[in-house]
Amino acid sequence: MKKKIYLSIAVIICLSFSSYAQIEKGDWLLGGTLGVNNTTNSPNGGSTSNASIAPHIEYALGKNSVLGLNLGYSYSNNSGNNKIASFTSNIFYKKYFPCKEKFGIYIEVIAGIAFSKNSYTVVDSTGSYTKSYSTTHSYNAGAIPGVYYLVSKRILLTADCGGLSYYYDDYGAGYSANSWSFNFLTNFTFGVDFVLGKK
Repeated sequence: MKKKIYLSIAVIICLSFSSYAQIEKGDWLLGGTLGVNNTTNSPNGGSTSNASIAPHIEYALGKNSVLGLNLGYSYSNNSGNNKIASFTSNIFYKKYFPCKEKFGIYIEVIAGIAFSKNSYTVVDSTGSYTKSYSTTHSYNAGAIPGVYYLVSKRILLTADCGGLSYYYDDYGAGYSANSWSFNFLTNFTFGVDFVLGKK
């Protein structure tokens, strides 16, 4: 709770500073994000590992605001029993709010689709393994806050801080589900952007 309060105060302070222009209208940016997460599930002691990579390209619609497209791949392994490989495509709008000359925050709004392949292994009482497969088509939208640091005029480091997301999953055979996810300050994704300048 304290972390959220401190971050809220930092956001207010940042917005009160005068803006420093880092990204100008017409600039192109090329980069990507990398995410790694490993959690232990209680009380059974199982674990879940996640990894993702998503290259993207962005175009500056105005000063410190960009429109972009990313293509991503993620892999999740739940104690060796449940493995999910996903391919994603998202469009996004990102607005930067500089706090100082090189440091600031941003808000990213995204919408996209994903295709997932799931394999699940079950061990029966005789010790025999049975593996099943399924595919899922997903649609998502969300708002993601983050922080950035301008290493130089051409290199921008970013860190997403989780956020609010909506998912609609179509499992086929008439079965579907939708859900909301709020993981602010519990899930982080790191990235780098190269500011290529105007075309």
